[in-house]
Amino acid sequence: MYNITAYIIYLSLCLLTILWVGKILHSNGKDYLFAECTDKHMGEASNNFLYAGYCLVNSGFAFYFLNTCETLLNFTDVVEFITHTTGIIYTSLGFVHFLNMLFVPKIVNMITNKRNINQPVVKRTQNKTS
Repeated sequence: MYNITAYIIYLSLCLLTILWVGKILHSNGKDYLFAECTDKHMGEASNNFLYAGYCLVNSGFAFYFLNTCETLLNFTDVVEFITHTTGIIYTSLGFVHFLNMLFVPKIVNMITNKRNINQPVVKRTQNKTS
């Protein structure tokens, strides 16, 4: 009975936090990515990709911790399980966020520059009418 209670509280807390933080990062990340990437479509696609990946990875991580839970015998065990596992989830959220801040703009710029290099240069000629 204690395990089910802990699972419900833990998953509700973690998933709501993951979605809430992800939504904030998604809306604020647009400005950050657009400052780093001149291609607006690439920046928007990258931002959406990051949001989906962020939610999937961290939700999967949260669900994984359910497998590591032993039988909880009293309310103290429930509180210890919830605080320990949510602490790890929140730490991983911060870690993933800072990794994204470091590497994603570099990757987006690399892809954008490679795409610009591979596009053929079209020379325009001026028509002179005299």
